[in-house]
Amino acid sequence: MIKKDIKESVIDVGSGFFLAVIIQLTIFPLFDLHPTIFDSFGIAIIFTVVSMTRSACWRWYFRRRK
Repeated sequence: MIKKDIKESVIDVGSGFFLAVIIQLTIFPLFDLHPTIFDSFGIAIIFTVVSMTRSACWRWYFRRRK
């Protein structure tokens, strides 16, 4: 069960990370922003960490409420 949860989390977070990079490289130029691929990876890492932290906080919150 735990291995399945870890596998699902890695796929979820990993796909979100790469999707964020692709979106940045596609959408940012429309706003006259031209990040390098390394900039996009850095931005995606920041948003990924924030997203994972947010998800964990909500999970902890709802588990404590029970």
